[in-house]
Amino acid sequence: RQLTLARTRAHSAALQALGSSRFHAVADAVALLASELPLGPAAAGPATETLALPAEAAERRLLAAVAELPLRRAAHPYNAEALFSGLGAASAGEAQDAPWHEVRRLLRLHRYAQEVLNPGADPALCHAGILLDRHRDAAEAAAAAAAAARTPRIAPATAYALGVLHADQRHEVEAARFAFQQEWRHATTAVPAP
Repeated sequence: RQLTLARTRAHSAALQALGSSRFHAVADAVALLASELPLGPAAAGPATETLALPAEAAERRLLAAVAELPLRRAAHPYNAEALFSGLGAASAGEAQDAPWHEVRRLLRLHRYAQEVLNPGADPALCHAGILLDRHRDAAEAAAAAAAAARTPRIAPATAYALGVLHADQRHEVEAARFAFQQEWRHATTAVPAP
């Protein structure tokens, strides 16, 4: 019910914005920007030379972020870490998921840079990115179920169903972490560092 109401409000706001003068001003600015790209002098060089340093920086940030993850704990299936942390306050579950979301973002940056620098290369970490997408989706679903369960005057049967959904999604978070840990270990041992 909450999601339907939020979706309806967002839809109405979007339709209202499409008819506003601000939307037309933004559309004109985007069209102008697309015709006259404000590129710096570095953009004139080849992509391999221009992106080499930012790609290395993205890879270092990714490796540092993965080093901060509790991969040793994630290596044990069904350790219930995600479930127990998710049962606390909403901020506790979100704080626990935040480093994983950051690794997902950095992995995407790294993959995009590798696709530009090595267009014919097979992306070795593509499956790891899919697993982190699964992790994000499950974490967001668990957070939505927890938020819905905290609404006032909720029926006991609905609260129970939302609790089961929350637990199921937190187990999915844990499964995605376990699978990512295995995929990361496999990808980093199979692919030598540049």
